[in-house]
Amino acid sequence: MKAKWLVLLLCGIMVFGCEKKDSETSQKGTEVQTKDPEAGKKDPQAPSSNPVVTKPKLKTPPNEVNPNKNPVVAMPTKIGDRAVLLTGLEWVKGEPVTFEAGSVYVVEFWATWCPPCLTSIPHLTEIQHKYKDQKVTVIGISKEKVETVKPFVAKMAAKMDYTVAVDTEGTVGEGYMKAFKQNGIPHAFIVNGQGQLVWHGHPMGDLDRVLPEVVTGTFDLAAYAQEKAKHEQTEKNMRAYFSAIQSGEAATAIQAIARQILSEAPSGMLNQLAWDILTKVPKEKRDLALALKAAEKANTMTEGKSAMILDTYALALFENGQVPAAVEKQTRAVELSKGNERMAAQLQKQLEKYQAAVKQITAN
Repeated sequence: MKAKWLVLLLCGIMVFGCEKKDSETSQKGTEVQTKDPEAGKKDPQAPSSNPVVTKPKLKTPPNEVNPNKNPVVAMPTKIGDRAVLLTGLEWVKGEPVTFEAGSVYVVEFWATWCPPCLTSIPHLTEIQHKYKDQKVTVIGISKEKVETVKPFVAKMAAKMDYTVAVDTEGTVGEGYMKAFKQNGIPHAFIVNGQGQLVWHGHPMGDLDRVLPEVVTGTFDLAAYAQEKAKHEQTEKNMRAYFSAIQSGEAATAIQAIARQILSEAPSGMLNQLAWDILTKVPKEKRDLALALKAAEKANTMTEGKSAMILDTYALALFENGQVPAAVEKQTRAVELSKGNERMAAQLQKQLEKYQAAVKQITAN
């Protein structure tokens, strides 16, 4: 995250999330597609250059607007619209939440079976603790059965120290996820002190940068909307890249799209690009060099602190014949995944594969 607006949303990934890897996030990166956990071993999702226009920053005057007055009837369609109220939910942990003027809310959609979601839980807990005295409330919403979510939350205890609810009627999910065409989890939304939806993306993406700005009323909504448009264009380029490979377009055309993605995509999308090249593209059509460049850049952008991105980076190194380096990166990924047993086990298994390869090379 070196450029202020470069890393938006992460695994995102956006159009892509619980598919590798769902994607930080993933951000693979991303986000995870909301599908049955038994449908596949790894699920990614599900997770933003126009001239700069100077517009006044969005301020959030405390206690001026009642977010619950004139409740939304139609679903929001764009950033800045009034957020759908959190009604029809069964509250599993914490008290029912009603939007209050001057308060800020992080509304996150997740599932117990989604590995990237589990990675986000400790982070959301940290956010809740950090902003507990600044009128910020974190709410995790699942559409699973209450009898599935309740024991999971109880077992997590203090590790999941924020409000949790189940969308038993499905209306809240429609008002957020469906309204913004998001089908991958984890995915979070920020509702400001005026009851407006001002940001959405992967909770391991740029939430940490945006949230304090929203809290202090200095978040530039106009600039963010512009960056969202850029993000959507990058998503189109991602789809175009894989479509071009599938249809057998000329290599020069494919490479041109790839260069554009590498220059503009946030970490989560780069992570997903690398992962999909390495795991979904037929071997004879895989651009291993591109996958390595994308994974390496994503890792640099996240300062080597994302286990999911490191996992992708290690695989890219391995497929490019850099086995010892793959061991090094995967070892770091395993270290970062401690606390998430399911993810740690998965990454450890991959590490052992790389270590075995090193032994075989040494033996020969």
